Amino acid sequence: MGWISKLRRKDRGASLVEFAFVLPFLLLLVLGIIEFGFILGLNNDVRHGAREGARLAAVNGGSNGAIHSYVCESMEPLAGSGFSTLRMQLGDGGGDIGDTGSLIVEGDVDSLTGFMDVFLPNTLRSAIDFRLEQDASNWSSDGSLVTVSC
Repeated sequence: MGWISKLRRKDRGASLVEFAFVLPFLLLLVLGIIEFGFILGLNNDVRHGAREGARLAAVNGGSNGAIHSYVCESMEPLAGSGFSTLRMQLGDGGGDIGDTGSLIVEGDVDSLTGFMDVFLPNTLRSAIDFRLEQDASNWSSDGSLVTVSC
């Protein structure tokens, strides 16, 4: 029994050293999962905002400003915490009933940790084409992305 106890005493610090080697990779994995989930939520938010804005524009629900603010309102749970800049482009495609309009919502994403900027996108974008159900008399577009503050 004497030689087994000597072996156990020699291995006392081995688990600490192994943990020190594994800890950075474990932290990177956990932070990566958190960052990926955050970006995925923001991407879902951009898509939802674009769909809601396209629906409002399709039924001629208001001016450019009203559509922009409606998109911001539908993105509110995450927009204030995740986006540094939000841009929108509204294209009327002719403006008559039955024509195709488009809405692009694009946002620059602020990283939570800063470690995953190389692997994850910095800009999230959603483009929606929709059929005009009313003539597009309330809103118009010059075809450029407009920076919007939500």
